Amino acid sequence: MKSDALNHFKDEMEKRGLFRKIQVCANLIPPPPGADGETLIELHRSAAKIAIRNYAEHHEDFCDVMAEAAIDHLLNTVLSDDLFIPNGGFSPTKEEVDNMNRAKETADKAAKMLDTLFGGLADLLKTF
Repeated sequence: MKSDALNHFKDEMEKRGLFRKIQVCANLIPPPPGADGETLIELHRSAAKIAIRNYAEHHEDFCDVMAEAAIDHLLNTVLSDDLFIPNGGFSPTKEEVDNMNRAKETADKAAKMLDTLFGGLADLLKTF
């Protein structure tokens, strides 16, 4: 079953003509001498992977769609549900606890900074 994000990614590729571009390259670029069917398919897959990645690097909106599809794919196929179930016997290391505490402190500071920034912006707008 494909996720909504994967379907959206496929739709975006279709809308942008990327499937057609891949087909053009696969059909117009001459195969290397002696390449059998499997080798040729792998060569074209590799080239398409590079081309899609390069396209995403130059089109931020497409990159976001691609990242969402990749994350959904990971969550649906690679990262099993049991990974997300709290384990009563789990013991984090001191380093892991310290890292989580630093991350929480950073998030709290960022939230306070945003509150201050937006509060100041709201006060500034009141003067106009």
